[in-house]
Amino acid sequence: MKQQEQLFNVLSLAMLGLTLLLIVYYIIIAISPYSALNPFPPAQVAVLATNTPTATPTLVREVVATWTPTATPTITPTPPPALTPIPPTATNTPTVTPIPPTVTNTPLPTPRVTRSPFRFTYEVTYESPYYGCAWTGVGGFVQDLDGNPLRGYPIRVWGGGIDTVVTSGSSQMYGDSGWEQFFTNQPQEFRGVFRVRLHSPHGDHPPISPEIVLDFPGYCSTALAYVVFTQNH
Repeated sequence: MKQQEQLFNVLSLAMLGLTLLLIVYYIIIAISPYSALNPFPPAQVAVLATNTPTATPTLVREVVATWTPTATPTITPTPPPALTPIPPTATNTPTVTPIPPTVTNTPLPTPRVTRSPFRFTYEVTYESPYYGCAWTGVGGFVQDLDGNPLRGYPIRVWGGGIDTVVTSGSSQMYGDSGWEQFFTNQPQEFRGVFRVRLHSPHGDHPPISPEIVLDFPGYCSTALAYVVFTQNH
């Protein structure tokens, strides 16, 4: 029994020593994996070191022809001829003193009709008759210098087989001094056929206006010869 215990102790010490040796062995392999003690060293990667020389360019200096500038001739400007100043000629400008205009308030005369050889002048226009197109004739009125009607003045109308006298104031449709004379019942052309003249209401009734020659173009719108006698002086 005692011998068996001794045998176990020897075996235990042997195992302990082997364990220590195994630990030391792993430490050596861990430190130096490529040691001869490592039966399975790691594979080595072949590194190819390529030292390719780099070509260094050699600078070659080229000879460049030197440009020599050509001298440019200098142009000297010629000064313009000197101008001789002309002294100004003194001008005697008269001083004009404005004179204010004198305003004179002169009363204007009352405008009157221009004096004529006859006491009365006339104005004749051609219009549509009051009776429509079934009437052609002459009519009008007589007035003084201020436009007041003058009644009782004889008006002679003649031509085309007619020779009669009408009196101002006998036809009130033309005004207080109106008068008229009928020719025909339709518009007709009468050129220089009929004549009209104003006469004085006194004495032997001398003419007091120019002789008027009537011209009818033959239209309804111009079938009335409208004559106004106006006193001139």
